[in-house]
Parts: sequence; structure tokens; C-alpha cells
Amino acid sequence: MKLDFGKALKKIVIEDLKGNNPIPDILGFLHLKVLLKPDFNSKLNKILDDYLKDKYRPKPQLTIDVPKANFTIRPMARPVTEDWIIYEAIIEYLSKRILKKDKKICGRSCSILNFKEDGLSTRDAWLKFDKHSWNFYEKGYEFAVTTDITGYYENISIDELRRRIIDYLGQDNDGKKLNQVIVNQLKNWSDERISGYGLPQGPPGSSFLADIFLDSVDRAMEKYRGYFRYMDDIRIFCKDAIEAKLALKELTIALRALKLNINAKKTDILQEREIEENLFDPQKSLMNVIEKSIKSGNQRIIKEIVPELLKLVEIAFLEDPFEKRHLNFGLYRLGVLYNSGFQFNKERIIGKIEKNFVSKPHHTGLFCDFLSMFPDDENVPKFLIKFLKSPDNIYEGQELKVLRSLLRFNFQSSRQDVDFFLKSAQDSNKHYAIRAFYFMLLGKHGNNRDRNLIIECYNSLSEVYTKITVILSVQELGLPNRNDFYARVKRKESNNDINEFIDYVKSLSKPTYFLTVERPRIKTYEEYEGNFY
Repeated sequence: MKLDFGKALKKIVIEDLKGNNPIPDILGFLHLKVLLKPDFNSKLNKILDDYLKDKYRPKPQLTIDVPKANFTIRPMARPVTEDWIIYEAIIEYLSKRILKKDKKICGRSCSILNFKEDGLSTRDAWLKFDKHSWNFYEKGYEFAVTTDITGYYENISIDELRRRIIDYLGQDNDGKKLNQVIVNQLKNWSDERISGYGLPQGPPGSSFLADIFLDSVDRAMEKYRGYFRYMDDIRIFCKDAIEAKLALKELTIALRALKLNINAKKTDILQEREIEENLFDPQKSLMNVIEKSIKSGNQRIIKEIVPELLKLVEIAFLEDPFEKRHLNFGLYRLGVLYNSGFQFNKERIIGKIEKNFVSKPHHTGLFCDFLSMFPDDENVPKFLIKFLKSPDNIYEGQELKVLRSLLRFNFQSSRQDVDFFLKSAQDSNKHYAIRAFYFMLLGKHGNNRDRNLIIECYNSLSEVYTKITVILSVQELGLPNRNDFYARVKRKESNNDINEFIDYVKSLSKPTYFLTVERPRIKTYEEYEGNFY
């Protein structure tokens, strides 16, 4: 069996660039292209071989709580890098074999198309889901059941998932062996929360496993012509109220067989006009015009749609039921235009983001990605640091995204700011990943005295993630002191990852606190759009 570890790493990098990685790599994983060569595949194949021989246990996941739209929090997790690459590579292998057997997979899941059809973007798959809904509404299906699943990823039974994948694989013995590796990974990770249940909610491969898990539900419900699903977003279009009630009842029973439950607060039976008002985006036609205009590459046409794009973003900051979609669509495309040389009133959009920063913490990654396009704007880092020092800074996931984006700004920090970075980095009550990025900011903006204080913290750290960050944080220390510290670490550390990272940092030709990535422009728009809708 041959796994494509390179493709798996690319998926991980894309997730990191999209802001979907709950615990970001300090250099966006891009340094691994240098650090793991030339024996990238052989190292990972060795770990995989140990997995297959049951000689290797996955390392604990990196976890953090992130804010949701209603100010609640949800746990997000991702494996350490090597385990994550193997996880993604195996799922890629399994998905190709399972989905080759077309007759086995129900066609009512639109999200499975993300894996089934090469080159299809997440956006395209969701649009198919939306189009199916519109078609049934136009055909006169006047009732629509809408619902999703409570704790979808968290409540997936690993044993049940294992059995279902074995059924799909048939006589594929290599696939079955790899499936067992995935099961062993998941069971070890589930022990950190609820033993025997749950998928990590960071890795993109988890969405395939979660989707396949619901295939039996899709089969049970496909007798309803208007039943369609996108991940745990379920819609059933019906001719009358009785059919809608029966469909909801049968869906509940089918989910219960998998020990899953519908989310009662997000369940409704919409009727006639309610369907259009609640399910279909009134800005869809405008978004299509904007999309077509940008893809045309015609400068005159694009200039004409900029005011409409700005208007769409401003609408999203109001009481907009399609807020997430409009902000994702609008801010991303404004970024594409800005990177392509088009001008707009960026101060107005920055002001809107700053005004809504506290009230919409679930959009922090999106906001910070947009703000970091203006690294020389000194007012933005002042705002972000002020937020970090404020009582409003209560969500770990939000704080982490702010810290990471701050590294991309060119600003003169005050001594008060540096002292704040130091105090926060030394605070053992803070999440280890948050401390890591405070170390980075301290190393970048502090002096050699501050960097020596970073070194003093090293021995008290237990997480490899934070230790590696410290190594990068002191890269600008005077060479004798820096190299002496690196030599001491190499003598004491048995972890080869740390020792290899030291060699990588020493090889850098200039101080590096983040790796620059090319931002999408009009010329590369279609290459990126599937990843940033």
C-alpha cells in the first residue's frame, strides 16, 4: 500500500491558511518541506509501519476551546503533525476505495461529493445542496423539515464506524489494516474525553468519516424524494404537513439507531413563504454577479462591483441571518481585489471589524486574516493589543488567533507592551499554545534581556509545542548565548523533533517569526477559491 503523505501535508497547510486549524503551527507547517526532506516519506512510513505492528501509540491531541456564535464554547482538537499527516493520508486512501464502489454509497449526501468528485470545492458541493433545495421548493413542495445533529462529531461511535468502513471495503485487506490504524488513533484520542466516541474536529479527514457514518441514515430516508444532507445540515422537502411530520419522526429514529439525536432548538417545519425567507439567501444573485465579474478579470467591470461588494460586507455586520456566508464571501473577495491592486475604503471595513470584534468572537480568524493584509497600519496592532489587555479577552481560541496575527504586523512596541508579553508568557495558567505565541512576540519585540528570560522558562515547560516556540523566539539573541542555549537543549533533550528544529532555526538566513505565503489575487483566484469560500 502506498500513501500520499505529500498530499496529506498540503491539505493540512490549506486548513492552516484558512484559519481552520485550532492549534496553529508556529510556522504554518510550511517549514516541514525543508525540515523533513529528503527523508519525508521514509520517516512517515516508519511511523505507519510501527502503527501496523501495534508498536506505536498516537501522541495526545492538541486541544483548545473556541467560541461559537452564541458565546458558548466548543472543544477543538488536532493531532500532532506526524499523526495528523498519517490520519489524513489513510483517510484519503480509504475514501478512494470506498467511493469507487458507487452503488454502496447513497447519493443523498452532498458533502460526500467533496471526496467523491476530484476538483470539486467545498463551495461547489454546498451549492449543489442549496440548488436541490431550491428545485424542490420551485416544484411546489410547500413544507420543509430543517434540522441538524446535536454534538455530531463528539457522539460518533468509533466501534460502529469501524464496522461500517469494513463493510464498505469488502475484500480490501490493505484497507482493513489501515482502517484499524485509524480506529486505534481515534480510540486513544477519545480516551482524552469520552472513551469510544468522537472524532477530532480540526482535521479535514474527519469530515469524510463523519459523512460515511451517516450513510445508513441517508439510505433510510431516501424514500423521501426531498431528503438531502450536507454534513449534519439536513433538509426534507415534503408535499404536506403530515409527510413532513412523518419524515421528521423517521429521521429521529434512524439517528437514534446510531445513538445520535437531532438538535431540537434548530429543528423546524417551515411552510411556504417561510422556506424562502429562512433557507434561501436573498443576496445570492448579487454574489453570483460579483463572482462572475471577478473571474472575468476585466478591470472596468470589477471596479463597478466594488461598491456592491462593500455593501454586502456591511449588510453582514447587521442582523443578517446569512452573516457567516456573507462575511466569508465578502472579506475574502475584498482581499483578492486588494492584493490585485484595487483600492477601496479599507478604513471603513477595518472600523466595522473593530466595532464587532467583541460581539462576534467566532469570526476572529476571519477578521484577523483580513486585518493582517495591512501589516504597516500601526493602528491595527494597537487595537489588537488593547483587546488582549482588556476584560473582553476571555476566549482561548480568540486570544490565540489574535496573537498569531500580531506577528505579521510591523509596529514599534512600547516597554509596557513588551512587559505584558513577558508576564503573559510566564503565566502558567494560560493555555500552552497561547503562552507560545506570547513568547514569540516577546522574542520579536523584546531585547536580549527579555530573550534570556525566555530561556529561563524553558526547563519548566512540558509541551513540545511550547519548547519549539521558545527555540524560535530566541533566534535574535547574541550568537554565543543563543548557540550555547541550543547546545544545552540538544544535550538534554531526547526528542529528535526539537533537535532537528534547532538545526532548522540555525540555518535561517534572516530572523523569521512566520513564513510568508502568497495571498490569492485575481490571476490565482480560481486556484484558491475552493479553499476560501
